[in-house]
Amino acid sequence: MSEIQFNIQQEFREKQEKYVYYLIAISVSAIGFSVYKTENHELNITLIPLAFAVICWSISIFLGLKFLKYVISVLYANNGYFDIIKGKHPDLGNHPELIKAGVEGFKEAMQINSKRMKKYFNWQGYLFYSGIIFFLIWHILEMYLRTLCQMSCH
Repeated sequence: MSEIQFNIQQEFREKQEKYVYYLIAISVSAIGFSVYKTENHELNITLIPLAFAVICWSISIFLGLKFLKYVISVLYANNGYFDIIKGKHPDLGNHPELIKAGVEGFKEAMQINSKRMKKYFNWQGYLFYSGIIFFLIWHILEMYLRTLCQMSCH
C-alpha cells in the first residue's frame, strides 16, 4: 500500500470516528432537550412520536458506542497481525504454516468485524435521522393541537 493510500485511509477513519462522536453528542443533547421541552407536560398519547424519537436517539448512541468499540478492537488486533507477520506472536512463533494460518484467520476476522462496523455505522445514522423526523412530527402535532385549542377557546 502506498503512503498516499495509507494517509487517505487514515484520514477517512478519523473523519468517520468524528462523525460517530458528533452523532453521539447530538443524540445525547437531543434527548436532554426533549426532556426539557416536556418538563411540564402530562403523560398523553401525543408524546408517542417524541418517545420514538428518544428511542431512536438512544439506540443510535448505543450503536455509535458499539462502532467505536470495534474500532478499538480492530486497532488492537492490527498489533497482533503485525506480530504474526514478523513471526513474533507469542502463540504462533515463527513457524511458516502457523503464520499463514494466523494471517488467514486475522483477515477473516477483520472482514467480519468490518461488516459489523459498517452495519453499526449505517444504522447509527439512520436512527439519528429517524429521531429527528419523529421529533418534528411531535413538534408539528403539538403546534397543531395548540392552534386547535386556541381556536376553540376563543
